[in-house]
Amino acid sequence: MTKRCASRLRAAAIAAAALLVLVAGAGGRATAAPVHPLEPLGADEIARVEAVLKNSGRFSAGANFAWIQLREPDKAVVQAFRPGSEFPRLATLDAIDYAQKKAFAVVVDVRAKQIVSVTELAGLQPGLTERDTDIAAEVLDADPRVKAAMVARGLHVPGKLSDSVGLQFAPIGHDPALAEVGGRLVRAFFSSDHDAINEFSPFVDGLMAIVDVYTRQVIRLDDQPGVPSVHVPHDIFDRKLRGAPERAGAAPRVRPGPRDFTVERNLVTWRNWQFRYGFNLREGLVLYQVAVDDQGRKRPVLYRGSVSEIVTAYGDASAFWSWLELFDEGVFGLGASAVAVEPGREVPANALLVDPVLPDPAKSGGAAAMRHRVYIYERDGGNLLYYPQGDLTFHARATELVIGSFASFGNYAYGIDWVFRQDGSFAVEVTLAGEVLTKFVSARECAACRAAAAGPGPGGESRTYAASGDERYGTLVYPNLVAANHQHWFNLRLDFDIDGQANALMENNLVHGAGDTHHAAGEGAGRGFAASHTVFGRALDARRDMNDESARTWTVYNPSAVSREGRPAGYTIAPMGNAMTIFPPARAQDGEAFTFHHLWVTPHRDGQLYAAGAYPNQARPDYTDALARYADDGAIYDKDIVVWYSLGMTHFPRVEDYPIMSSDRLSVTFRPDGFFSRNRALPLGQVGGK
Repeated sequence: MTKRCASRLRAAAIAAAALLVLVAGAGGRATAAPVHPLEPLGADEIARVEAVLKNSGRFSAGANFAWIQLREPDKAVVQAFRPGSEFPRLATLDAIDYAQKKAFAVVVDVRAKQIVSVTELAGLQPGLTERDTDIAAEVLDADPRVKAAMVARGLHVPGKLSDSVGLQFAPIGHDPALAEVGGRLVRAFFSSDHDAINEFSPFVDGLMAIVDVYTRQVIRLDDQPGVPSVHVPHDIFDRKLRGAPERAGAAPRVRPGPRDFTVERNLVTWRNWQFRYGFNLREGLVLYQVAVDDQGRKRPVLYRGSVSEIVTAYGDASAFWSWLELFDEGVFGLGASAVAVEPGREVPANALLVDPVLPDPAKSGGAAAMRHRVYIYERDGGNLLYYPQGDLTFHARATELVIGSFASFGNYAYGIDWVFRQDGSFAVEVTLAGEVLTKFVSARECAACRAAAAGPGPGGESRTYAASGDERYGTLVYPNLVAANHQHWFNLRLDFDIDGQANALMENNLVHGAGDTHHAAGEGAGRGFAASHTVFGRALDARRDMNDESARTWTVYNPSAVSREGRPAGYTIAPMGNAMTIFPPARAQDGEAFTFHHLWVTPHRDGQLYAAGAYPNQARPDYTDALARYADDGAIYDKDIVVWYSLGMTHFPRVEDYPIMSSDRLSVTFRPDGFFSRNRALPLGQVGGK
């Protein structure tokens, strides 16, 4: 039995919705005219963009148009907007013209129905689309060397390669040998198990191809002996692999019913919170104009919040794996890779599910409502307030509002949630789920395990064992199979506007023994501690890292919005779990630079939206559009500033992570600090008896 595997590495459907092919006609689902400058493009507007491109004569027949989305007006325009006033409607997109062998950044005036600008992306490449991987599959089918290499490894390929072999596609990643090659490149490699339902079997070792979809050629075929493929149990869709089901008990469910939040067009109101949301192919879910009602006064907190980039990097330095770094958002798109969720499965039964309108090449109007890509629900948040005294308690049960989306990048899926709380705090939570990548090795037993079992030295001294051999870069999770070590990084872009645009940032650190003169020589000596505060003046100085020893936090505040005690209104960033980058210092100016520090602050500049830049795919060494370049000597005190926060996870796989891992989580919390005159949750407290 053979089949064609349609999977793409890190993107099960690589941006199908991101790709708009020039077709005749218009139409699609009609949408109401936008009433706010930050409303995403509607179906009618996307249809107009399609018509403009079709009739422009600027592009070759068959040209593809990716990443069509609203070009947000400059911040000053949005802030000056009043209901009923005029506002611009522009769309941006990337044109991939295979006949010209060029790519272009295009801006279209939706209302005027005309192209505003076409800029050639000399030396830059937009993210991958499904059209790219379809072309790559055709190229592989036409190259007899690839099929011969598979047959030489004992694999049965009765017809076309793409009909028989599980093809996996990826960007070229970090490969210095390809830095100056040019073209539009796709990396291809091959699954070892062609009969399983699960597409992510271990890869055929030693065989990989680089395809230029512009010239339609395999420009490099890496064909090394490699480790022979063996059958390993990996297909999680096979009941025999999973074993007899165990009784897990009834899953907790919240019945659908009245909701304590409202959604009007793209405006969400819940308790004292209000914000707008958008959804685009690149970033997925974006929040705008987050504000909180404080005793009848609507106070701004966050102008724009988004995930600006995601990078996954594998720690295997062998030739077959060393290139493997993936900008999931910048190459595949969080919105383009979003998946439909269902109540009681990915989200609780009480979730409101939203269908954002996105470009869709299968529709005559070029757009469609993508089912269930955004979810909003309330959940129990544990104890919000609690104080017992004798037979009395003062307590409040917490309710939280969650808005989020799930995206699938092949073997991994990420859930990105924004969580709002009744005390005025909010958080970002990232769920990581899916399967670890594996490779074949010669070893059948765990050498590191034998070393650990041997214990300390003969005299009881501690002994350190370094992983080596087949387990040097991963964990043996099954005989002849290693799961590779890797890191995940998520960068949040947070354009704070706390009580206005003029904000600042200070760092808070614990100081041991500060001013402890009273107990200098007696009982309690050195036990005192205090807090120090550093106010940053330049972006270059505000590249900062977590420090558990000093209990480090950071506070974004408005120097001009002070309380009766003289305390400025602010929000403190409370770090949770995190990691240190695995990238070498030589990469500190590249797109991956955002992983070198947990916190960055830059002056607000329209257009600087992505930590790895607008075009990280195939970025060359001289590419400068990245966060490390934004964080220059620009002033950040009492200015309109942007905070960039990086969340990292280092994954040393466990045996229990194979063949599928249990979900893991990352988070960061933003707590009001001097923003309110007292605990915002106090009115929610109730007095009860035991």
